[in-house]
Amino acid sequence: MKKPAIPPTSTLPLDVARVLEPIKANVEIMSGARPGSTALSPLATTATLEQVITQLNAILSRIDQSG
Repeated sequence: MKKPAIPPTSTLPLDVARVLEPIKANVEIMSGARPGSTALSPLATTATLEQVITQLNAILSRIDQSG
């Protein structure tokens, strides 16, 4: 099942598109759906603390766009 998404903003009225485009971009960046985004792989159930910290830092960097 495909996740719901914000539709392409090019078909929306300009005032609506101006509001939705930044929201759409942020959702796509955080979810990895934005072109150029790297996918985050799930950790194995045997992941070490170091691997968990690395994965968490990757998620936080994506949220705050620092990485």
